[in-house]
Amino acid sequence: MKLTVALLISMVLCSSLGAGSAHEIVPSFLQTLLEGSAEQLYAGPLSQYQVDDVTRAALTALKECIDELSPEHVKALINLLVINS
Repeated sequence: MKLTVALLISMVLCSSLGAGSAHEIVPSFLQTLLEGSAEQLYAGPLSQYQVDDVTRAALTALKECIDELSPEHVKALINLLVINS
């Protein structure tokens, strides 16, 4: 359930970043979310956006949830991302 909520939040965040740049930012955002740190999100895919404190806290909580996944699950999600890119 926790992972489902995290993935739904990710989808909403990605769709709210703007349709014009979605093809460029979504794969980068999701890959960084899975493999990188919260700081890498802000320096990379989200660097062109102003992220308020509430959103920053939500992203940190989301990243913590993802970091609790087993390495096998993270790898499977990364593979899915690569297949669908």
